[in-house]
Parts: sequence; C-alpha cells; structure tokens
Amino acid sequence: MILNALPPRERSALLARGSRRSYQKGEIIFSRGDEGAWALFIEEGMVEVSVMSLNGRRSVLNHMEKGEILGEIALLDGQARSAEAVAGSDVSGTVVRREAVVAALKKNNQACFSIIETLCTRVRNASEMFELQSLTSGNARLARCLLRIAKKWGRENEDGSIRIEQNFSQSDLGELAGIARENANRHMQAWVQEGLIRFDKGDITLLEPDVLEEYAEL
Repeated sequence: MILNALPPRERSALLARGSRRSYQKGEIIFSRGDEGAWALFIEEGMVEVSVMSLNGRRSVLNHMEKGEILGEIALLDGQARSAEAVAGSDVSGTVVRREAVVAALKKNNQACFSIIETLCTRVRNASEMFELQSLTSGNARLARCLLRIAKKWGRENEDGSIRIEQNFSQSDLGELAGIARENANRHMQAWVQEGLIRFDKGDITLLEPDVLEEYAEL
C-alpha cells in the first residue's frame, strides 16, 4: 500500500534507508500488542497473520507474500500491533521505520490520497470477513473462503478451472473459514467426490467455481 502509492524514485529511496531482516519458518515476526514503529516489505516467503479470541480460538486473517508490506496499519497510526504475524515459510525482506515513511508521505499528497483509498477498500474487505463469520452454514463459509483465496492466488486455466498457486492445508482452510478442521475436511472431501475441486496435499484447483459461487450465497 505505502510503497505502491509512492513514485518509483521515492520508493527506492525509502527502501534504501531500510534494513534487511530474515525469519525462519514458524518464527514469530511480531505479536499482538507489540510496538508498531516499523513495517516489513516482503521480498521472499509467506507470512500468516492471525488473532486469538478470548475463548482461545485462532482465526487467520490473511496470508501475505512477496511484494506486500506487513504491518502497515500500526506503522501509519503509531499504535500497537493488532494481530500476530508468523513466518509461514522462510521469509526475508526490508524493514522500513515509521519516521522515514512519515517523512516521505509528507512530501507527496497524492500518495496520501492513494493510501486512503486502499484503507477504504480494506474496511470493505473487513466487512466481508465479518459477514463470512456470521454465516451459519459451514458449506457457505468454506466456499467463500476458497473463492477469496482464489481471487488473490488463483490462476485461471483454459477450461475455466482455477488453480490456487499457494498451498493450504485443511487446518489453514478451517481457520480462514472459521470452522473446525474436521468440518473443512468433510466439505472438501465431498466436493472432491462431486468433481467441484481437486485437492492433493494442499494443492487446490477449483474445477467448478460457478457452483462454489452458488454455495457461497447459501
């Protein structure tokens, strides 16, 4: 969001002022409540962002990958982290500090307006997430979850099927959809038998995305 809003020269200058950082798979990048004076521009790997509810249920909010910036919200408002970020694979990137970002944005009003537009889009996406969690049908929750990750990581084939170019386990899908792993497994296996999806060791292809769209509306 921040880097995309800046002109190429200012973006390069900002990254040049940053510092390199790397994390091993499973390592906590930051926890909820940590200070948010920096953000990580991801250059390699994947990061999982999640929150833990009061009853101990973990909900995955997002998976972030190469080219995205982790921790932008806390960086912009200077407040504590609102979620936990864990390296889903080996991760490397460049850390940029809040003071450097603020200085760059003060020089570019257009970048500020672009960031506002992006934040508004994220608010709408958050509303969609709350709507998803309010659905009583696990079938609909999982269908919406698959369609949402396909929108971000999907590649459409000539036959209209969509292959998700990021592996997700049944536990991942359950956490993203807000349902138990056992329920996610049951629905996934049923859809495999119906020919709606192909699922093999985390590799997912939506064979009939239109049918899943119908399930998502139930």
